[in-house]
Parts: sequence; structure tokens; C-alpha cells
Amino acid sequence: MRPESEYEKKVMWSKVPLPFAGIRAGIITLNGIQAHLCVGRNEDGWEHVSIELMANRLPKWDEMCFIKDMFWGEEEEVVQIHPKKSQYVNLTDALHLWRPVNGDWSIMNHGGE
Repeated sequence: MRPESEYEKKVMWSKVPLPFAGIRAGIITLNGIQAHLCVGRNEDGWEHVSIELMANRLPKWDEMCFIKDMFWGEEEEVVQIHPKKSQYVNLTDALHLWRPVNGDWSIMNHGGE
């Protein structure tokens, strides 16, 4: 993930702490629409950015590309994950971008599951 100094001033960060350690919330304007962001790393070794538009639609491909490039380099790989149905969690109409910390994709090896 890019250093905070590269995206810090592009987001209006919430002063309200989130209940999850290492996660920050903020608002940006994207194509004239306000959007909520959650940015951080989880305890399982994943960098994460979610985006929820304050509109009646999900973000479009170009909007997700903008967010991806805002937080990661153009040549860094970032994914959207579709988990097993038994593991679905859908709290909002947000889309999520994930990347292993330091780009170490060996985290995807679940011991042969």
C-alpha cells in the first residue's frame, strides 16, 4: 500500500474511531458523488480498501481503478474476492479491494484446502 502521505490529503478522515484496530474511515468525492472509504490492514495480513457510493449503485470499473491506483501502485496486483457462500458478509453496498501485505501472494496458500 502506498505511504499514507501520498493519499492522506485526498480523503476527509473521520474523527470517530472504528471498532477495528488499524482501520480508518473517510469520505472522498468520486465523479461528483460522495463515497465512504474504509482503509487499513487486518490481523490476517491483508491490506484493504472498501468503497461505498452515496448513490443508488455500486462503484463502476473506472471508479474502482481510481481507488486502486490511489492506494496502490499502478503495477501492484489487487483483487476483489468472492468467498464461499457460507462466509459471505454483506453489510452495505460496498466493493472491496484486497492485497496481501508487501504483495506476498503466498498468503493464498491455505494448506491445501
